[in-house]
Amino acid sequence: MDLRLMSRLAVVLAAGALVAWLAALFVGLSSGSPTAAVVLRTVLTIVVLVLLTRIVMRRAYGEPGLLGRVAVTAALAYAISPAAWAGRALVAQLFLDPGIATVILDLVLWVAVVVAAGQSADTRTASPTAAPYQLS
Repeated sequence: MDLRLMSRLAVVLAAGALVAWLAALFVGLSSGSPTAAVVLRTVLTIVVLVLLTRIVMRRAYGEPGLLGRVAVTAALAYAISPAAWAGRALVAQLFLDPGIATVILDLVLWVAVVVAAGQSADTRTASPTAAPYQLS
């Protein structure tokens, strides 16, 4: 997985999670239940993380160390996600007050979801090798 693909995955995950977060916020708060809004936000964000990871990973080559780079990219995407800055990215807010503990718990869940989606994605088998030049 090259640097360009890693940066694309990080930006796509952060942007997709923000869109899911905002959509769940508008839909969930209209119900009048903050708990429902947090659960809906978590479900939508996880669905977006899985789908976008699988889409972007189709362009990656299945090489050794790929899942480690996916985990680093997931942590970077979490770090640039605005919802994570307040400790309100995923479900940890239901159990603890937003703060450093919710940031860490949500980070662990976020990275686990992205790595699992990256592991289940269909990657390319091997990078193509250039054929030697032949005169006919």
